Amino acid sequence: MKKIYALAIALVSLCGCGQFEEIKDVQTVENISFGVDISLKKDDAIPAPEKYKVKLNNYAENLEIVKEIAAGDVINVDDVIPGIYSVSISGESYLNGFTYMFNGNLSNEVIVEDGMTFDLEMAAAKSGSILLKEIYYCGSKIGGKTSYFRDQYYELYNNSNTVQYLDGLCIGNINPAGTSAIKYVWNRENQEDYIYFQTIWQIPFDRNNPNNKLYPLQPGESVIIAQMAHDHRTPELNPDCPVDLSQAEFEFYLKTTAYTKDNPAHNMVGAFWKLTTSWWLVTVNGGAFAIFYPDEQMQSVMYEPNYEELYASTWVTPVGYTTKGKDVPIDCIVDAVELMLNETKITQKRMPAVLDAGATWVGGTYLAKSVTRKIKETLPDGRVIYQDTNNSLEDFEVVSPVLRRNGAGIPAWNEWAN
Repeated sequence: MKKIYALAIALVSLCGCGQFEEIKDVQTVENISFGVDISLKKDDAIPAPEKYKVKLNNYAENLEIVKEIAAGDVINVDDVIPGIYSVSISGESYLNGFTYMFNGNLSNEVIVEDGMTFDLEMAAAKSGSILLKEIYYCGSKIGGKTSYFRDQYYELYNNSNTVQYLDGLCIGNINPAGTSAIKYVWNRENQEDYIYFQTIWQIPFDRNNPNNKLYPLQPGESVIIAQMAHDHRTPELNPDCPVDLSQAEFEFYLKTTAYTKDNPAHNMVGAFWKLTTSWWLVTVNGGAFAIFYPDEQMQSVMYEPNYEELYASTWVTPVGYTTKGKDVPIDCIVDAVELMLNETKITQKRMPAVLDAGATWVGGTYLAKSVTRKIKETLPDGRVIYQDTNNSLEDFEVVSPVLRRNGAGIPAWNEWAN
């Protein structure tokens, strides 16, 4: 049978997705196979996965191929239509009651010849007890015209069956702030073992007595962290806004302005980077976020006049750039989610695959849409367990923002909401 990969790809690029099947009927395209040589980065005690889920996406042609393959040092993926694919591979194993997720990806690979082989390193990450359950980042419109971005929020959920304590938990966005073709090489030994934050905020904790836990989160409860903990639907803000954030547990408050005031929500602590605004505004195109418990005490010197000097020893910069970032070990990360404008940016991932092998998006800006986790199961008592495979492409769906959807509980210490 004659192979005509180049001709088939050229024809597909000229035709719509609906015509793809017609092209296959007219032209003879021989499906091919390729191999992935997998290297697992893990502790010896953690078992290797028994099987892998392999997902191939050709976003230009709206093609998706999903296969389940037995694990091995080399896996072979058969019966693939030649093309340009992003490939994500995931697996899981279990040890002492914990789930370990293995993820890796290949971006924008030209797979057009039979027998091609690719190298892929996959690392293990423990599935977190506290999840980034819902993120509303893209903003809304005032009267269908004026862009409004002050209603951004993040919902954290206790997905486990034991109480978790939020004291000292950090949230931040990593460099670069938006998707970019630039791939930073950081001036740090073992740079691949860290992620590099542009901004970090921290939930308050008792610095004099760290054992004094102020913010317990029971199984099935969630907290809302708001850019500004207002009811954004008021006439002076945005009557077309979909959310009332006045019951949020935390907010990114720095100072009172014409738009901001100190609400009942507890104030997050600015732990890294000096901000020029009175709130934490991230790109409405989609940032890459992570939550973590630091392995060292985070400084809080954002208001100090000699801020640059105090932080000079704590940041790192990439080779050839002046960008500054705070390096945090990947082992400290509890959960991570990568967001981007749309599927065309998937090749510009910022988050390491071990933390998020994919990405998610709402598909535009100021759409009043959020991303929320898919339900994995609902327990007999009604408590919801959410999907967490460390692949946002699989774990999230696009919805209209709703605080504490699916019956998430409110912590008892949130007196203004209760």
